[in-house]
Amino acid sequence: MVFMIKSVLVSVLMAATTTTAKVHYDNPGRIINGTDAEPGDYPYYVGMVYCGGTLIAPDIVLFAAHCGDYTGKQVHVGDWKTTEFSQDRICAEWIPDPLYQTGGNLENYDFALCKLDEPALIDDSKFILELNNKDAVPKQGVNLIVIGAGYIAEGGPLAGSLQSVKVPAMTNDQCKQSDPYYENAITDSMLCAGYDEGEKDACQGDSGGPLVRRKKNGDGTFTDIHVGVVSWGIGCALANNPGVYARTSKRTDWIRETSCHTLGSSASWCDDVPAPLSCTEQSLIPLIVKVTTDNFGDETTWRVRDSNKEDIFERACQNALTETETTVCLKPDECYHFIIEDRYGDGMCSEGPESCGSYSLDLNNGEEPLTEIGDFSFARMIVVCTGDGVPEFCPDDLEWFQFNDKNDPIQTCENWVGVGKKKEIKKKCRMKYYGKKVSFWCPDTCGEVGLGKCASSR
Repeated sequence: MVFMIKSVLVSVLMAATTTTAKVHYDNPGRIINGTDAEPGDYPYYVGMVYCGGTLIAPDIVLFAAHCGDYTGKQVHVGDWKTTEFSQDRICAEWIPDPLYQTGGNLENYDFALCKLDEPALIDDSKFILELNNKDAVPKQGVNLIVIGAGYIAEGGPLAGSLQSVKVPAMTNDQCKQSDPYYENAITDSMLCAGYDEGEKDACQGDSGGPLVRRKKNGDGTFTDIHVGVVSWGIGCALANNPGVYARTSKRTDWIRETSCHTLGSSASWCDDVPAPLSCTEQSLIPLIVKVTTDNFGDETTWRVRDSNKEDIFERACQNALTETETTVCLKPDECYHFIIEDRYGDGMCSEGPESCGSYSLDLNNGEEPLTEIGDFSFARMIVVCTGDGVPEFCPDDLEWFQFNDKNDPIQTCENWVGVGKKKEIKKKCRMKYYGKKVSFWCPDTCGEVGLGKCASSR
């Protein structure tokens, strides 16, 4: 059977994502009101200059995607004293979480992995490090330990050794009650920890470092359960402004599978991670997606959405002028939307037509793959059908649409345009935003009341 790509192209203008002001941890950092770590307290800590990480396997470091591309950079395993690095290694390969910054939130799934050029050797006779895979852990109020290096007070002085501080876990509902953290800022992929009065916290530069739950074993050893990665926050150790961490349990499977199958880790637990089944072994159709980025690769993301409007695969690009190849398994006789986006709005042509990146779609190793230059503005959608699938041409509401980002709550297609009586919804659909009617931004919602490009499909 021959499968073909039905290349229906829809150019879509998307609004730039807006978020409330947050302080990212991009500068030399500090643990606020922590204590000096003793040698051997946290031998898995990795100093990464402006960031931190966790050695989860002899050759794998887990840290934060927002720390950036660490390929070719030096890291320091067992970093205890700022002038005494235990073991120097090079990040030979770097992979950010493909879900990073998806779902309309720039802090979602803030994970990245680094494969070291040479395995590190540390004494693990006194500790066990585990990755948490239970969403119910940690419970509210449980003391956690956040670890990092840098200044010990706002503005200095610089700490002479690794720092740690205990902070209590809180529920996401508690975290959302903090005034600066609006409703959509805290997602299920995040974990909050801190005191109501502030005073103790991680801050700039501690990004990517571990948040652990320490348990003492009866034989004098201890087990540290890695529950989070230092991600973001508003201010440092301020009252009612808890620190926000990437929740480890949400991506434990991705961390293990990527470490073992993509990065080829020598981790002992890789033997317990089953090899992924190929598309054909699952009776599915392989779609080979090749993307070559422009000079600003980190502006490009792409995803594949099924007929139920669920994203079955998402990828956030990072490196400039780099080609990646990914296989996505599709069901027979179905239609999907391939959506490629540029958050800056200049497509994949950052410096004019001659600098354009490109993308190609090859369905089931077809003889004529669809290849296109990335000369769109904010996004482009391509309908991909397998077998006898019938394409659905009505585009979805744009997840990034926010009618007025000065309002609280944020006015999106779902929580504003589609709320109210039919007459009220029609009125909002006819309003203009960035020179276009709201029905352009919310075609699915407005189509329900007979307006916009989706009205005829009702």
